[in-house]
Amino acid sequence: MKKGDRVFSLICMGLGLWLILESQKFEYLTKFGPGPGFLPFWLGVILGLIALFAFVGTFSGKRKNETNEPRLPGWGSLGRIGLIMLVMAGFAFFMNGLGFILTVFLFVTILLFVLEGVNILKSLFFGVMFSAFIFLIFRYWMELDLPRGLLGI
Repeated sequence: MKKGDRVFSLICMGLGLWLILESQKFEYLTKFGPGPGFLPFWLGVILGLIALFAFVGTFSGKRKNETNEPRLPGWGSLGRIGLIMLVMAGFAFFMNGLGFILTVFLFVTILLFVLEGVNILKSLFFGVMFSAFIFLIFRYWMELDLPRGLLGI
């Protein structure tokens, strides 16, 4: 699998270089501290270095725990990932219409009940608790307005 690791490392090095170049379009420092170009620059440097070390590591001898088993998950796991992506897309689609709090409640409840097999009462309880927790954090601690939706919630 060294060929795949080399290709992935090269892609990550390219992404790191792109981050460094794009960060140059923004101010690195402001009079108050780091500017908007600070984080992307250092993320690009770190990503590039890690990818470089991974690339060099592919030329060394056989790895200790390397097997010929496939690295991709099975079809059941891919189905779960696809279902999570579908629920997340629904979250993004319905957030403005239903409101953030109600959408978070539905998101958590559906994920717990459908994917994790938690019984419906526990799923509803954790959905209510999580959405209330998010509401309190955003509304009263951070003092931010969340999308309210048609119901005004």
